[in-house]
Amino acid sequence: MTANDGAARGWRARWVGRENERRRTAYDAALDAWRRRDAELRRLYAEAEEPVPQAEAPAGLPVGLDDGEVVLAVQPDAELVEVTARHSPELPTAELTVLPVEDASPRRPKGVGVIDAGTAVVTDRRLILAGRTEHHEWPYAEVAGIAHHPDEPYTLLHPDGPGRLRGVRVPRGVASAFRLRLTVAYAEATEARAALLDRLDDTVVAHWHEQPPVPAPATPADAPVTARLVRPALITAVAVALALAAVAGVVRGSVPDRPVVGMRVDGGSSTEPTDPGHPSPPSGAPVSPTATRLTGPTSDRPPGPAPTTTAATSATPAPTTGGPPGVPPAPPSETASPSPTPSPSTSPTPADRCGAPPNPYGYNYCGGSLVYDPAPDVCSWFACVDNLWDGNGYLVQCKDDLISRTGMQRGGCGDHGGTRRPVYVA
Repeated sequence: MTANDGAARGWRARWVGRENERRRTAYDAALDAWRRRDAELRRLYAEAEEPVPQAEAPAGLPVGLDDGEVVLAVQPDAELVEVTARHSPELPTAELTVLPVEDASPRRPKGVGVIDAGTAVVTDRRLILAGRTEHHEWPYAEVAGIAHHPDEPYTLLHPDGPGRLRGVRVPRGVASAFRLRLTVAYAEATEARAALLDRLDDTVVAHWHEQPPVPAPATPADAPVTARLVRPALITAVAVALALAAVAGVVRGSVPDRPVVGMRVDGGSSTEPTDPGHPSPPSGAPVSPTATRLTGPTSDRPPGPAPTTTAATSATPAPTTGGPPGVPPAPPSETASPSPTPSPSTSPTPADRCGAPPNPYGYNYCGGSLVYDPAPDVCSWFACVDNLWDGNGYLVQCKDDLISRTGMQRGGCGDHGGTRRPVYVA
């Protein structure tokens, strides 16, 4: 057999079998992880639609409650965390949504430190942490935003005004349920329940378009030359040895009596075959039915999650790709992330702003990054308080719909009924 022979015999056939098995195993693992996260996101959306059930307060609750205050969740073994590096890239961004914690190995979070521990209590008015020596609480009216870390089970609560940035860390196994109760209680208290449901719906749809594609099968023509060897690792060892010998010869010839301390040897070129994790299908290869289902018309966006009623569930057949019912596939172009700097000639649609007025800067009430450096003409697009520029924090919307800024002596919205929600930039 020559090198150009495409027949699936000999070493090429053996390589094709091993490579297709590797691709199938990797695809099955990626698809299984995608399905688990899809089910978790849909469960969070369904529970966020329902009224939050009242939790049974245990006997000897270590906090005092106000008249009519309702306990929604009690979580022992909670920790009080405080941000030690405010500009750490690992800190989560405040956003009105609920993020399930990824299945990852626990590690020490960077940028935050644990300063106390105790029992966390979520009520319809505030979050309380009964620590070892004192109680810490966050009334929702004084919270400008909630930030859930996607990989670590801690949540930061941004204060409406100057102050230390703190939050609560709970055990990983209960983090998703705790975050849901806290976020729904905060959204209900700040009249942002509808905005929360919209964000959760967008998250479900965006994840649906991230379903891993079916890999193209390997062919004999894809087999690398190194696969012909009985032990392909031998060629790599020989190349490294030759490179080290060549570098050692150069060093000995240039400085014979003086050793080179700390010299780094980077010789040789990699003989590893190109990673076929995302190969291009060969010309004329049949199109997989699963891959066909991942594409669709570019004019329609798939609806949000299917209703949770029994009738709707039984009437909608489950897709063969393993996805949840009620969400047909749609083109990836509909879920592409928006441009960070919108053109001044166009304004975001009302659905993308969650009630914010049209503006050329992408400012909205849905989510994104907090606006610490607002545009000089922001008050040409928003109704602002008179002393907006007295603050040195980020933009927020007060309960009287005026735009203010944190970092003032009496708080950004102290004279305007309190803070309603932050202003974000997409």
